[in-house]
Amino acid sequence: QVGILDVDLCGPSIPRMFRVQDNDVHQCDSGWVPVFVDQDKSISLMSIGFLLEKPDDAVVWRGPKKNALIKQFVADVAWGDLDFLIVDTPPGTSDEHISTVEALKPYKPLGAILVTTPQ
Repeated sequence: QVGILDVDLCGPSIPRMFRVQDNDVHQCDSGWVPVFVDQDKSISLMSIGFLLEKPDDAVVWRGPKKNALIKQFVADVAWGDLDFLIVDTPPGTSDEHISTVEALKPYKPLGAILVTTPQ
């Protein structure tokens, strides 16, 4: 089971990459139900792109609002039992990286792999 968390709030491209940008996020007793990318429901995806009226709408948020949404995406999404969580962050050294690590800390992940590209 793989979860994909798109915390690139200003440029959420992951829904488009998986061709699920027209899907909606729904509520359940456990929180938001992520969008499933495949028929087996083995890959789930959460992105702010699902919450925007238009996919090209700009999101111009600062610190506390971005941090709160990232915490919600970690804690209030019904991820189920995941083997892996892939997190797409924006380029650079913005708050999203620190907020994501802090939000994941209570879940005691076994490790992390960081993939970067030179700027």
